[in-house]
Amino acid sequence: MASLAVPSPAVAPAAPLAPAARRRTPWSTGAMTLIMTIMLGMAAATANWPELKVTRWDMFGYYLYLPATTVYHDLRGLSFVPELLDRTDLTNRGNPAHPLGNWEVSRARTNPDSYVIKYTMGQALLWWPFFQAAHWYTQHFSKYPPDGYSAPYQLAMYLAGLCYALLGLGLMRRLLLRYFSDRLSAVILLIVYLGTNYLVYSVFRSLYAHSPLFMLHTATLLMLSHWLARPRWILAAGLGLTIGLAVLMRPSEMIILLAPLLLGVATMADLRGRLALAGQHLGQVAIAGAVAIAVNVPQLLYWHSMSGHWVYDSYPNEKFDFLHPHILLGLFSFNNGWLTYTPVMGLAVIGIGLLWRQRREWFWLLITYLPLHLFISYSWWCWWYMDGVGSRTMVQAYPMLTLPLGVCLHALWQRGQLVRVATTLAVTFCIALVMFQAWQLRQGIYITEYMTSRYYGTIFGKTHLDRNDLMKYDANEATPNPDDFQLNMVYFNDFSKDTSSVITNEYAQQPPVCRVDKQHPFSPGYAGTLCEFHLVPGDFVEGRVQAFFPQKEYGIYSMPRLIIEYRHPNEDPYKWRSIRITNQVGEISNLWGGTAGVWDEVKLASKVPKDARPDDVFKVYVINGSSDLPLYIDNLSVTTMHKP
Repeated sequence: MASLAVPSPAVAPAAPLAPAARRRTPWSTGAMTLIMTIMLGMAAATANWPELKVTRWDMFGYYLYLPATTVYHDLRGLSFVPELLDRTDLTNRGNPAHPLGNWEVSRARTNPDSYVIKYTMGQALLWWPFFQAAHWYTQHFSKYPPDGYSAPYQLAMYLAGLCYALLGLGLMRRLLLRYFSDRLSAVILLIVYLGTNYLVYSVFRSLYAHSPLFMLHTATLLMLSHWLARPRWILAAGLGLTIGLAVLMRPSEMIILLAPLLLGVATMADLRGRLALAGQHLGQVAIAGAVAIAVNVPQLLYWHSMSGHWVYDSYPNEKFDFLHPHILLGLFSFNNGWLTYTPVMGLAVIGIGLLWRQRREWFWLLITYLPLHLFISYSWWCWWYMDGVGSRTMVQAYPMLTLPLGVCLHALWQRGQLVRVATTLAVTFCIALVMFQAWQLRQGIYITEYMTSRYYGTIFGKTHLDRNDLMKYDANEATPNPDDFQLNMVYFNDFSKDTSSVITNEYAQQPPVCRVDKQHPFSPGYAGTLCEFHLVPGDFVEGRVQAFFPQKEYGIYSMPRLIIEYRHPNEDPYKWRSIRITNQVGEISNLWGGTAGVWDEVKLASKVPKDARPDDVFKVYVINGSSDLPLYIDNLSVTTMHKP
């Protein structure tokens, strides 16, 4: 990080938005070369090319517009979807509320003969050139079926994600060079790519909306800076295109409109000047608005055709709750908290405060945009954002945050040698941490969704897992040392005296055993009171069970569980702890570990809560209500662990 200097405020250009002078840029060029090498190397090393399936889950919905219109010509009925899912298993078939059986499509509430794709078509428009190329190739030169989902289409979409990720970083380099030195621009590029979750979203999750939004917002800021220096029709049309596409991908991205209003505005006089500039070039402003609206017209026509309404809520039962945002959790929790897993961006947050003195023409934009983005993002019902890898909703904010990040780095670099060394070490550590955790992610060791503090502390720096690690991911509790407690087995069931329909001799090590499945999701269990066994806060209840499954359940949210719960009499549980069973049986390697076809013991211990009352009830049982695969259990036992 040697010589990160940017012009200090005293010598900064009077017109900070003026075009940067042409100059050699070896540092930022080298940074882009390194980034491209890493990105392509990750893609080549980790993609399962023979079985590449990237149009899965959410991406299935983003992508569905393309084959529905080009291949099947059935956008209204989507009648090809059930057979397709049976053949390819690209997304879930388990949603009974949707007649097509998946979560990405629903029957139009106002027109039961039509189905509405959940996601807007912005992603599909960006992918359209890649899809058309794959379709043409498959029809004329390939042995694969031109069905919209065979290998050439999957590869084309994978390459589309990589291309837009690289394009976004290339545009960011151009943007940074307008404001910062070549060396500082190179450092910012490396930090944003290697030190944040953009590393994951550029390759492993590149078909989510966040990487393309990163590209679109960077293009908006870059074209805007050129337009403010020299208004031109082509730039106005380009701004309408990038802003319109961003809104089409996610309507909440409309807040990017703050940039044309506030970028470069330091005072009220500047704001009046900005409005006057817009008035002087009203035709160009109108062109930008017309292009942005035109980009969104196909979506409005689609909604109206399918539902009879120009604006249609395609997210049934998924809402914003603006009265109860989860901003602190979204920023700092272990369940996908942004700064928890991307700590280097704390420098950007600090940099916003520095803008007041050093680059006030950026201050009002950042102090308005970031709080609004956080408020909207973390008011969503699923504020932790599934498959988030450290709050994925923040990725599209990085183009804006590079401005205060650069200012903060420059300010630190001016504080003397000791601060320079400390800054370099801290940034290097953050980059190394993100890169190592990206490796852990691919190995199935690291996942930020539903992460717990105990599990994070356990796996920090680890290259493999054991059963105690997995227990901390599920239960988020310390594992008690049996030598510190008096043990009393209060329940044991080998099911030899049970005559219910769930008792079977299938796969029994010593018959009979209990089968737990979707039809019979709850096993026999045990319920007792704390006072019955003199249990007090700080004591533990432990459950153990022998388990066997003929087929592995890989869905981490569908795995059967061993449960311990505490409840006040006649009330819902106030403490509920569980451990996934199928990743604990046999060989343990990662969060999706476990081995089919073997019997093994699984155990879970849970501490009696500090606010427990003597008449509270604890229950221990097994549940298997989400998996389509059966689980067989034997020798279910409950042991109380009382401190002497």
